[in-house]
Amino acid sequence: MPSLLIVDDLPAIHEMLTGLMGATGYLCAGASSGEEALMRYRQSRFDVVLIDYAMEPMDGLELARRLIEADPNVIIILMSGFTSEELTQDAIGAGIYLVIEKPIQVDSLMVAVERAYEESKVRRPRLRESEIENLPTLAEHLQLAEENYAGFVLDLCNGDKAKASKILGVDLG
Repeated sequence: MPSLLIVDDLPAIHEMLTGLMGATGYLCAGASSGEEALMRYRQSRFDVVLIDYAMEPMDGLELARRLIEADPNVIIILMSGFTSEELTQDAIGAGIYLVIEKPIQVDSLMVAVERAYEESKVRRPRLRESEIENLPTLAEHLQLAEENYAGFVLDLCNGDKAKASKILGVDLG
């Protein structure tokens, strides 16, 4: 099942796009900020990432650059309510697959996501047998995800270990 990460600071956009794309066979997840999107992407690679440009404090272009730095094969569609030739050139120059304009035309979005998914299948190299054997165990993967999430919560708490420990239910020391 193809996967789609939807990044927008408006929950209504997540719900609308998750319902729309989920009904067409995509496994969808949402993120409300760049930091949350980075955490979700580290935990589970997605075939396509759909990002809103106008977000604070990290805009969609900066998030895209950070995702591409972490995974040069990531396929990103940037959504913007105010596209310009300059934004489109900056986005394509940064490695973004496509820029689409809001308000989103449903048919155009579905075609764009499907094409992006097809591109992701081309870009994602198949793992060789030796690489498959060296994949982390489930316990190692879960430990890494736990550490990433703890770091994310600690960042949200501005380094306050007591507050983060209370939220996480574990002692961070």
